[in-house]
Amino acid sequence: MLNKKNEKLLLFDYDGTLADSAQMIIDGTIEAFNRCGLETPKTEEIKAGIGQKLDIAMGSYLPPGYKGALDEVIRHYRAWYVEKDLEGTQFEPLFENVKPVLKILHQDGWNLGIATNKSLRGLSRGLLHHEIEKFFSIIMTTDDFTPKPDKAMAIHALRTLKVKNSAAFMIGDTVYDIKMGKNAKINTVGVTWGYNTEEELHQANADHIIHDLNELVEILREL
Repeated sequence: MLNKKNEKLLLFDYDGTLADSAQMIIDGTIEAFNRCGLETPKTEEIKAGIGQKLDIAMGSYLPPGYKGALDEVIRHYRAWYVEKDLEGTQFEPLFENVKPVLKILHQDGWNLGIATNKSLRGLSRGLLHHEIEKFFSIIMTTDDFTPKPDKAMAIHALRTLKVKNSAAFMIGDTVYDIKMGKNAKINTVGVTWGYNTEEELHQANADHIIHDLNELVEILREL
């Protein structure tokens, strides 16, 4: 039975799992392309790229023959986010039940962590605004780790917190989250309120599929 905090771990994705970041990502991407004088990608194309590392996603939106503009697009995208920071007027909202469920899981003795392909700056901005950073024992971003679906973030968390693979879960909304969990040989939970479909999560062989974060509490309490 799992009953000691240092024996169990829940790793969460951020965009699409804890926070509804789609609109900000879409707005920032379109603005970056506009500033570069490039044809803007379609909204659905941008949403489909959420969850990937920034340079991979942005590179996939560039028209043929414009790949050399990637660095400039990323620079403008990041500048736009800094502007939003300074304005302090636009933040990704948390999905329903996120804050109370994180509190319950923390009280139930779980180590909580974040494994995201987001930058540390963008992540910290959201965590501080929503006052949920206190719940997490470990935070990993692509500033320091190979992006998902590589297993690097999960393995680092397991080793740092001394948790066995069988007592760890990866919770996320994209196939990249599920594949990282599979690559690290930990349990996986796909959430249906994010940016990949339930069918895509099933095809990625998620161990569990949930439609509300409260279902995660129920699954874990059955262990």
